[in-house]
Amino acid sequence: MSKTVLPTHIIGERGVNVFADYCNRHQPYILWREETKNDFGVDGEVELTEITIEGKIKPTSQILKVQIKSTQNDKSYMASENEDSFSFYASEDDIEYWKNYRQYGYQVLLVIFDGREGHDFLYCKQVTDIDAALATKKKKTKSQPILFSKTENRLIIGQNDFVTRFQSSFKNRINYSSKETLDTNMWPFRSRPPWIYTYPTHYKTKKDIFTKIAQNEAPYFVIKNSVIYTFIPIEKDFKSFFEHVVSEGKKRSEHRFQDVLESVVLRNYYVELLNEYIRDFMRKRGLFYQKEYRKYYFFLKDDQTEYKVPYRTRKIDKETEKSVVTYHQYGKDAFFRHWAIEAKPLFIEDKIFLVVSHKYLFTSDRKTPLKPEKITKYTNYLNARTFNNGVLDLLHFWWYHLSKGSHEVIVFDGTTLNQTSITIGKSINFEVKFGIPLDGEKLFKRKKNISSAPSSSIQSSLFD
Repeated sequence: MSKTVLPTHIIGERGVNVFADYCNRHQPYILWREETKNDFGVDGEVELTEITIEGKIKPTSQILKVQIKSTQNDKSYMASENEDSFSFYASEDDIEYWKNYRQYGYQVLLVIFDGREGHDFLYCKQVTDIDAALATKKKKTKSQPILFSKTENRLIIGQNDFVTRFQSSFKNRINYSSKETLDTNMWPFRSRPPWIYTYPTHYKTKKDIFTKIAQNEAPYFVIKNSVIYTFIPIEKDFKSFFEHVVSEGKKRSEHRFQDVLESVVLRNYYVELLNEYIRDFMRKRGLFYQKEYRKYYFFLKDDQTEYKVPYRTRKIDKETEKSVVTYHQYGKDAFFRHWAIEAKPLFIEDKIFLVVSHKYLFTSDRKTPLKPEKITKYTNYLNARTFNNGVLDLLHFWWYHLSKGSHEVIVFDGTTLNQTSITIGKSINFEVKFGIPLDGEKLFKRKKNISSAPSSSIQSSLFD
């Protein structure tokens, strides 16, 4: 029988030729080197070039491996297709090829050639660690496809955007030629008590005091070594407390905020006093303090399996609700997942900030925490899937919930009591003289929306 040429060979060669033509006509020119022997998974490599001052084309030694998949029928590489996108399911051999090249420092581009109905469409995407991980089948877990956008991943002759998309693969992680805005989880105190007052007492603990005095008769206070610390004078406004608790004949001592700054002990007591106000404020926002893990968590009543709170989204300012306590069953585990927050006052020089961090609490009965190893397991699972935008969304949620959508968080309103209010402002951000480049495709999308900005200044927020 005579030899025949299979259709798969013809369409495969056609796809390689169309990609080679794209590289040849790109400005700046892209060097395309096809693999002619031992084609183990890749069809070739591209090397980027640049134009010198003299106008000559200079290779940059920036090399990307290229794997081209070509099709001319509907039952091939382009699965789950619609007007905007399609999916590619990688084989185990594909994944192994990618890993082999990437472990030696080479980045791999996956190119899909669509030759159906006479078209010469090219789609290109850089294979990332996430793509490789999702495409890998794990026991009972099905592999996930690599999603291609028909607009963002399309290669079109004349657009000359290949370098813009993929050159950042070679950039240093830190770019010192640009500026960037850093967002933080630090909320500055806008107003805070200017004094600490101390009163000697014959009591040792709060528990001892509250056997004699009702809690609503007491100010916010802490007790250390038989000394009461408060932010306000208590002689008039808390007369009963003063008469029963303060040692007879003893006078108060007064410490200015400057004294607090100069004393480690007073700073610690100042923070503890702030926490007394914060703990009471959190309760008014539906958050209870969990002593063991030192976090505030949304409480759930015995007859509830879910709890929602009002919320406005960060990007489009849409009014909605957020589920902050939910019930889950995973295998043999059944538990409630509570959204929680860690909130710690922090002195930095002469200023105070509230450092907030999103947390989770997992309970078996709405109150009792799961075993530590279970909490760690489920927390790590969630945190591993929360990326930069997700972190910003969570911080935005906490600001909205605690401030009730206002411009500040009012921890304590002392205006009607002739006391200093305790208020907190929105998180600080600051400029730094370095940046972290986006990966190539994200940078390409950003540049499409910032056509007037010089390329050297285009950087994303670290939390973008």
